[in-house]
Amino acid sequence: MVANINESYNANPLNLMVHNNDYTQRIRMPGYIDVELNAEFGLNAGTGTVTIPADHKLAGRIMQCDQDVVPVTAEFNGWTWTGRVDSFEATGKPGRETVTATLIDDKVQLGSVLAFANTRTPLALQGKSDHQRGPLESVVYHYLSENIARSGLPAYLVMPPKRIEDKSPRIDLSARMTNIDALLRDVLNQYDYDVECRMWWPGQPFPEGKVVPLVDGDSHERLRRLTHANIDQVFSPNDDPIQPPTKPGLVVAVRKVRDRQHVRFSTRSGEIDSFTLSGKSPGAARQVVGGKADDWVNEAIGLGIDLAVQGILTAIGSAAGPAGAAVGFALGGVAKNFMEDTVLAFTDRTDVERAAQMGPFHLREGFTQSSAGAFTFDTSKLAERALLDAQGGKSVTMTMGHTISKVLGDDQRHSTGKIRYGYRIGDRVTFEEHLSGTVVSDIITGVTVADNHDERMRITPRIGKRKNTSNPFIDFTDKLNKATETVRDFGLAY
Repeated sequence: MVANINESYNANPLNLMVHNNDYTQRIRMPGYIDVELNAEFGLNAGTGTVTIPADHKLAGRIMQCDQDVVPVTAEFNGWTWTGRVDSFEATGKPGRETVTATLIDDKVQLGSVLAFANTRTPLALQGKSDHQRGPLESVVYHYLSENIARSGLPAYLVMPPKRIEDKSPRIDLSARMTNIDALLRDVLNQYDYDVECRMWWPGQPFPEGKVVPLVDGDSHERLRRLTHANIDQVFSPNDDPIQPPTKPGLVVAVRKVRDRQHVRFSTRSGEIDSFTLSGKSPGAARQVVGGKADDWVNEAIGLGIDLAVQGILTAIGSAAGPAGAAVGFALGGVAKNFMEDTVLAFTDRTDVERAAQMGPFHLREGFTQSSAGAFTFDTSKLAERALLDAQGGKSVTMTMGHTISKVLGDDQRHSTGKIRYGYRIGDRVTFEEHLSGTVVSDIITGVTVADNHDERMRITPRIGKRKNTSNPFIDFTDKLNKATETVRDFGLAY
């Protein structure tokens, strides 16, 4: 989308608004002293603050956050921030008090939803776990859609590509009463996928593609609607929404990083007022991954214990009687529980070169949980990626001055026809740092927008840490994993 440039800045350039708790009424919020909003990549919830005089017309509504949901939203050139008041503090001399509200964005709502082992059965009849393996977009959508539908959170879910067309990386996850954000955050960061999570209300732009409406009905109705949408996704040739949006709800979508490397930030251009370049030291040189043995290993251990118990019972004959048999089987069960996932349950990879380079006092070991078997392609790839993530890295935070070449949000067109390129969180852009002459391509992982009545609005994007690194071993295991999945699919087809 390309919009015409509008250089006018009024008393509320962010179109800050406060809503009632179901988003059916809203009031604009000019007259604030200052506001700062932060948004983050992935499933990390952004934060913010807004300060207003105590006699502001919305001060009373802000201070209702201890007993009600107080939504706050902002918009700028197609960029939207939606969240709520998390806490407030009123301070100052009597008669001259100010109210400062601490805000948190709507990704916090996903953090309050649990990933059940089985979303279709009552709490008293949960299974062992919800184990999913497949393309990232499809797997993440499964956990989000099933548990949002079950929990009753009003939402619109953007559906992924059809599973046979989903080319996202293959992942392996297992959920059992885990918070959704904790379950999905690491894998999204590993593969550079963002989660859009913002409130929609009538009059706002609605996402394109097939969207499942889960904004009303009880859990059974919502799960039934979700099932119908999943079937429609398989057989319907179009990508139109299941039905037009009507009621306010949370828009949730998994987004791949946008390639916008033509958007170039440079400290030489004069458009950056200030910047901070920071680095982080490397982590552990040895990464252990696992926690679960392959099924055949656990079955072999169980069979061995059963044979041992049977042999003991045969040897003692009827001397112990039925009580002895009961005790024997009970001990066998205890032994199985004790021995399960203890043999061939872990694997590791070590960065020998980094360990040698950093000397005898380098950090030693790290651990990553995996629900796959220890010697699967998934686990080996996870260990290698953990090493890459522990390599350390640099990030840069910059405060943008007045610039005619870049802007937060959508692309803009000047009256002369020149394009001002827009940027968003999750865009892969180019950054040139003049101190070292380094030019890197990296991801915008955070944006902070600040405004007050004394200064022009300031926008501070953050680029890095570098993600989605790869090497020949990861590429090789990816190809082998896809090949074995294809063979398995052919086997299931016959």
